[in-house]
Amino acid sequence: MMVLTYGLLTIIVALILVYIWNLKSCYDYFKQRGLPGPLPTFFFGHYRILWSLPNLSEQYRRWTQQYGSIYGLFEGTRPMYVVSDVEFLHEVYINQFALFNERSVPFLMKTVRGHQVHMFGASGSTWRRQRHVINPTFSAAKLKLMSSAIYRCIQSLVNKLEVIQEKREQFNIYELYRRLTMDVICHCAFGMDTDMQNDIDNAFLQKCKLAVHDNPERLPLTKLGNLMPFLIPVLLYIMMGQMLLGKLFRIILPKRFSPEIEGVPALWILNQVETIINARKQASDNGKQHQIDLLQLMLDATMRNKAKSNSIEHSASNNTLLDSKTLYREEVGANILLFMIAGYDSISTALASCTYVLATNSNVQRKLQAEVDEQEWNEDGQLSYDVVTNMNYMDMFIREVLRMYPIATTATKRECNTTTTICGHEIQKGALIQPDILSIHYDHNLWGPEDPYEFVPERHYAKRHLMAYMSFGAGPRGCLGIRFAFMELKMALSQLLRRYTVLPGEDIEKGFQHRETFLIQPDAVYIRLERR
Repeated sequence: MMVLTYGLLTIIVALILVYIWNLKSCYDYFKQRGLPGPLPTFFFGHYRILWSLPNLSEQYRRWTQQYGSIYGLFEGTRPMYVVSDVEFLHEVYINQFALFNERSVPFLMKTVRGHQVHMFGASGSTWRRQRHVINPTFSAAKLKLMSSAIYRCIQSLVNKLEVIQEKREQFNIYELYRRLTMDVICHCAFGMDTDMQNDIDNAFLQKCKLAVHDNPERLPLTKLGNLMPFLIPVLLYIMMGQMLLGKLFRIILPKRFSPEIEGVPALWILNQVETIINARKQASDNGKQHQIDLLQLMLDATMRNKAKSNSIEHSASNNTLLDSKTLYREEVGANILLFMIAGYDSISTALASCTYVLATNSNVQRKLQAEVDEQEWNEDGQLSYDVVTNMNYMDMFIREVLRMYPIATTATKRECNTTTTICGHEIQKGALIQPDILSIHYDHNLWGPEDPYEFVPERHYAKRHLMAYMSFGAGPRGCLGIRFAFMELKMALSQLLRRYTVLPGEDIEKGFQHRETFLIQPDAVYIRLERR
């Protein structure tokens, strides 16, 4: 018995020593490749630093100033290249895209199986198929159909601003922008007639607020899974157990649970989307027509492809062809959820940053007002889609705002799926590539001759390196909703500037302090409005 005990202890000690040796050897990755970087901590790599930072992108920029345009960090034992070399990034995002076509997403998202994964989390053929089918949904022709719904939402914002302006006091317009973008999503995604400016307790608004602030990378289970990947199967069971227990307790003791913890917000939203899809299908079966919105366009795509499948013989080759052009019903719900969560805070944050610049740069504001005034407004006080898209100075203004205040820098991270060499650097399968977007956007060599720290919309007249501007990502996996975002931004800003001059509030600088979870956001944008 003693021999057996000692034998087991010896095996356990040996396994622990092998595990420790393996961990330590992982941290030689960048040293062997001659790349600098801050020293990692055993077991954690650089995670303890990364988890504690209020603004991760700013730290990337500081490290770039210290270590150069390519340096190494470790997420646990996983190597991550932080890069501001645009030629290197051009290889990753364009020339060798096939080897870097996966986003780096939390393991909880990677475990989604079947047809429940959305475009952000999808990879390979699933991502290509979804992108191919959904792309036409954001065409100019389809966006024109949604423009009237956006204007109705903006008019609700304008009505609210009329009341607030009469008080002649500073106020936080960021919160109103959040209500606007949720209104737009409900109108354009579901065809729901909402008024978030006056219905601030709306369930969709509250749940979306909770969903966008739940950064999955900061969850304890995600952290543990990133540090010890071999535990992921066990952690998944723990996560499912927590969800089942939470659901059980909410049924048994409903009064003990506040609305904030009524389950996972994203799942609540997804359930509502499924309810709407079922209602749409039933109405369609009864011959009823729906207004044009994002959900209906996606459902129409699934029905068109279903019709095609019924008209073609089911040979192996035909099934392959059809599968490449099909959007499955579960994917419709998942991608509507993605559109809702991504569009809610990203566009409202872009509007907030634009308004901050307007309030603090009167010369630029006057140029924008001049462009707005010279447009052809219709009798309803609206601009047509074609007019809005051709407002060149407004376009450059928004691009310059997002150059200086990018929103989703960590969402551009890519994962290498096959060992390759880029610009003389061997990239191992599984390694991550994180662009240092702030360093790129403030690089004088890329954005001169004007000072990159000065707000100069006219700099966008000049043609720049393809990777010099990464506010919407780059390459084939760049942001699909960029047209929709610019349409909404231009429409909202045009209505604001036609009526008002934006002035800084007393606390504008205090409120415009940025924090970073999944997005980089200011706390508030305090302004005053002066009627023109």
